[in-house]
Amino acid sequence: MREEKKTTDKSKKREEIMDGAIKAFEIEGYEKASMDRIAHHAGTTKRTVYNHFASKGDLFQAVFERFLSEQSVLRAIKYDSDQSLTEQLVRFVDAELYLSTEPSRLAISQVLITQFMQDPHVALEARAKYGSSHTHFVTWIEAAIEDERIEATDPNLAALIFYSMIEGGLTWPILCQTEKPPESFKDELIKTFLCRFEKSPVSG
Repeated sequence: MREEKKTTDKSKKREEIMDGAIKAFEIEGYEKASMDRIAHHAGTTKRTVYNHFASKGDLFQAVFERFLSEQSVLRAIKYDSDQSLTEQLVRFVDAELYLSTEPSRLAISQVLITQFMQDPHVALEARAKYGSSHTHFVTWIEAAIEDERIEATDPNLAALIFYSMIEGGLTWPILCQTEKPPESFKDELIKTFLCRFEKSPVSG
């Protein structure tokens, strides 16, 4: 029991340090966020930070992996034959918006983009290790095709089109804090996708 509590406490402290790192990255940027500042934001000592992470690079990698894990959970939306296509597509869009608009996730998203631009190999390694971010949606499309509600010869291309609209019209403007997309954009995006891929009912 004592060993279990020790493991739980260690895991909790690790999470607190990662939260502190995100805060430091948000306020000071990745390059300027020292282990001292990370420790400060985590409410602990630099020694404790180093007890959990050998370097800032290792800490960044852990934050990145936690982010991808949370992202995968949000995107894991299963096809539901009893629900309208529009309702299900709204959930996919909202999952992306949550990743972009919730403050801590917005901060880490901005840090990740900066690091990817400075070192493209980081992005390539992440893609090789974790796969495409569209995987869950491709699975959803395949299920909708089998249910004869979506018509697409290439589910991967259909998923790419859908996410290109989300990222171009919603995600990137939010991440770059440029012009705010109009409220109607999400609805229009979904209508556009369905106009192209929803299978027309066979007339009797």
